[in-house]
Amino acid sequence: MKKFIKNIMILNFLLLIVGIAGGFFFESSRQWLGIIFYPLIILLLIQIVAGVIGIFTPNVRLISLFAMVHGLVELFCMVFLAMGAGWGRPLRIRGRQIHPDLREGTDWTRGPRPDPTNLDEPTRQALEALWLHDAQKEHASVPAFSRISWMLAAIGAPAELMEWAHRAALEEIEHTRLCFAIAAGYAGRSHTVEPMPDLLIGGLDTKADPLHTLATESLSDGCQLEDFNADVAEACALICEEPATRTVLLQIASEERSHAEFSWALLTWLLERYPEKIKQAVEKTAIELENYRRPTAVGWDKKHLVAQADPIQLLKHGRLPDERWKELWDKRLTQTQQRLKELLEN
Repeated sequence: MKKFIKNIMILNFLLLIVGIAGGFFFESSRQWLGIIFYPLIILLLIQIVAGVIGIFTPNVRLISLFAMVHGLVELFCMVFLAMGAGWGRPLRIRGRQIHPDLREGTDWTRGPRPDPTNLDEPTRQALEALWLHDAQKEHASVPAFSRISWMLAAIGAPAELMEWAHRAALEEIEHTRLCFAIAAGYAGRSHTVEPMPDLLIGGLDTKADPLHTLATESLSDGCQLEDFNADVAEACALICEEPATRTVLLQIASEERSHAEFSWALLTWLLERYPEKIKQAVEKTAIELENYRRPTAVGWDKKHLVAQADPIQLLKHGRLPDERWKELWDKRLTQTQQRLKELLEN
């Protein structure tokens, strides 16, 4: 048992090193995830289980305890700290957030482009990577709103809400194009999206009650997250000195705010129409917002790029540090909870 635990820990360590090194070579975070993330998760789970079993085995309790604690900590970091944020509404398939892989192409690139003349190469690369990540998240928001429209039709929602959901999806298409254009301006090359076959194997997740799904996701992903997205975009625009980038940030901020208002309108209608069915679920979700995974300014797989960039130029081109993101998140969470309290009381 002792030898087995040691070998698993060594294998996990080596695989983690390979994963970190791979982050320098793969532009797409999902390429990295596909190659390293899931095998490492499986090995970590084996390590944790072996550690738990070993605790009850004489002569290997100390190393077993270390293996279990180490595995749990690394698992937490892998699952909860790997991904950064981006604009738009999350797209989930069977509880897992997804977005498209990328390749070079021009069919999703349209909009103003920034002037990168005074930027060094590492800063250009960092800005390109960050805006490409935003583009991936915005693209994922398109089917996310289509899923909402589908469920709205299923529950007989009013025309105004159906229209608003479709309008939001069209705005997310435009956001995607704008993000790709900004990224292309910084790097001098354009990207487009790969197919998303995962959407065909569980895109609607229809097993849950659609009333509960719409209500709880509207609160967490819409009322809180999209209002927060608007807060961040507004704050980024305030410090941004690049005209093209600032224009895009202001448009995203305005339309993300509208998407948050759509979520509040939908939640209000659901509470008025089906109070006995969803009020308890909404109240539970409100409590769980305290534990909602806060979006971060930079994903784990992009940190090595951002670390090499000029921090002053990042600010001038509308990129805030994570400390500012946390401040905005905490402020928005308080505002969301207060607005929900007033809604429930009325």
